[in-house]
Amino acid sequence: MLNIRKSIFTLALLVIVSLTAANSAGAHFSSSGYSDIQIGSNTIEYHLSLLEHDLLQIFPDKADGGDKISDQQLASSLGAIGKLVDDGIIVTGDGKVGTGVIVAAKHEKRASMDMIGIDIHYTFASPVKRYLMQYNFFWYSGVDPNHSNYATIQVGGQTIEQVLGSQNYIVQIQGPGAATGNPVKATATAPAAKPVDDTSSIPTGSWQSTLQTYIFMGMKHIWSGLDHMLFLFGLLLAAEQRVWKVVKLITAFTVGHCITLVLSSLEIAYLSPAIVEPLIALSILYVAVENIWKRKESARVAVTMLFGLVHGFGFAEVLRGTLSGHMALPLFSFNLGVEIGQLVVVGVLIPLLLLIRRVPLKINWNLYASGIVGVFGLYWFIERILTQ
Repeated sequence: MLNIRKSIFTLALLVIVSLTAANSAGAHFSSSGYSDIQIGSNTIEYHLSLLEHDLLQIFPDKADGGDKISDQQLASSLGAIGKLVDDGIIVTGDGKVGTGVIVAAKHEKRASMDMIGIDIHYTFASPVKRYLMQYNFFWYSGVDPNHSNYATIQVGGQTIEQVLGSQNYIVQIQGPGAATGNPVKATATAPAAKPVDDTSSIPTGSWQSTLQTYIFMGMKHIWSGLDHMLFLFGLLLAAEQRVWKVVKLITAFTVGHCITLVLSSLEIAYLSPAIVEPLIALSILYVAVENIWKRKESARVAVTMLFGLVHGFGFAEVLRGTLSGHMALPLFSFNLGVEIGQLVVVGVLIPLLLLIRRVPLKINWNLYASGIVGVFGLYWFIERILTQ
């Protein structure tokens, strides 16, 4: 009787801890924007796309009080948008600060998301040898420190992809007439209060830089996604730390998410986050339940691949709308980062699980662990259904 009470108390404590952690873990999607930049000898055509939701902050007195900006409100607020752009983007040409003119602002769809597209025109008095751009949107003001902007820069017949964030926010671009080799460089320093003109330490924005940037993005996406890691943990519990079972289940999951990651990133296939997020939570709940009521291994492999397809749509949300130019290298690099991050998680968990198995416990640890995984999955499933 005493052992039963201890087991019930332990399970209740673990459930409370799980719900606390689950409550602090959100969905995968954070604020993002896109920049399509065409560099001329003394002009810059800058198309900036921001989520409509992110721009609500400059419409505090919206008449309808909703979460949408009407065409009329947009047309009458070019001044407010211009001020936001002046604060968010600083452009210099050969050290002289340029003034951006808002040409147009309109609703647009990008990666199936509601966005506001802003066309900005910069003109300089004479041909520019070196442009410097400083992107300060949202993290500088503290609105969203995780905001990212995916820039496609066209200059001198070249197209360069650059990811801008709070740790990589300044881009140096050589004018078309001065461009030799790769014309784009980027810094990774803390935000400054004014334009930075010291670019002596700026690393070259080559294909190696793109490879490194997107690999890190893929790894970060896995490690910051508690739901993805819990699904992997559930798979390892299902495999009972047996090498061949681990290989089959992880391979099935990898094949599944690679397929939809590619298709969704290239905007060939799409599944709304309103569907993907609850399904990811359901996959965690399912693998936990399946661990408790074991079924045929062949069916488990097929189901794992199916849920891998769902998780792939979640991974792809980071890349959707960013691959209009050079898509092969960013897509390959991001996918490689996801796989590296996944292997690191598996490499850490397997020795830990093997160590726990050697500890003489009076409870079925595998059963309890699966139950905790299931609590997370059930909580997230209900929460995401209610909040969509």
